[in-house]
Amino acid sequence: MKKILLLGLIGIMGIMGARAQFDDYGVKFALGTATLVDDLSTKSPILGANIGGYVNFTFKHSPTALAEIFYLQTGLNFVRRGNSFEENFENGNTLSFREGYHHTYYVQLPILAGVHFELPVREPGHVVGVYLGPAVSFGLFGRYADRMITPGYTSRAANYDVNFSGTPADRYIFNHISRLDVSAILGVSYEHGDYTFSLFVDHGFLAVSEGTDVLRTIVNNLNSLNPFINANNIPKIPDGNNNAVMISVAYKLGSFMK
Repeated sequence: MKKILLLGLIGIMGIMGARAQFDDYGVKFALGTATLVDDLSTKSPILGANIGGYVNFTFKHSPTALAEIFYLQTGLNFVRRGNSFEENFENGNTLSFREGYHHTYYVQLPILAGVHFELPVREPGHVVGVYLGPAVSFGLFGRYADRMITPGYTSRAANYDVNFSGTPADRYIFNHISRLDVSAILGVSYEHGDYTFSLFVDHGFLAVSEGTDVLRTIVNNLNSLNPFINANNIPKIPDGNNNAVMISVAYKLGSFMK
């Protein structure tokens, strides 16, 4: 269903895009909370960020009734996502504690469809709107920290930078984090002058950390060691999907319209 909705939205925007024209362009900056939803080991969110530029397309030459209020927006963003995690589990007869975080950095291409209209107030120029659309993100680099404590044993800690430092074996632990993500963005906006303020949610559909948490590892080990355990009877352990709630400020640099 999610894929159908996304493909349908892209198709509608593509059809209407035949009459679209450049309107304005600018830069935007957003901060908020980022985490992995549904991941059982997630402890708390981290600071998420979106930095990039945008271009708006309008349909003022279209004969449709929504032409004056409908617009498309795309651009290119540098995005920070991730989470912090914490797990307690039994390792044999010993209780172990594990904590850490991963910070991932993506380049993101959003395609947003929105409507906006001017508020009927005495002073003109107050515009509110709502927008929705898909975004494709590709991971550039990241950092993964992992620390484990077992009573009676030496504490083990490791930090891994993907692409930039460490041996290939050291970086292997980071390879479980998927570089590709496809998300849906839903937001509301307020525009006045050259500034636009937005509150939006960015939710990813592709699992970021599938198969990495301790619970899944334990289940897989039990299943492989005990032939009497049926994997179909083991409850599914949720995957972790990127999710962010952001507040953004955009500034219009110029306009293509005369």
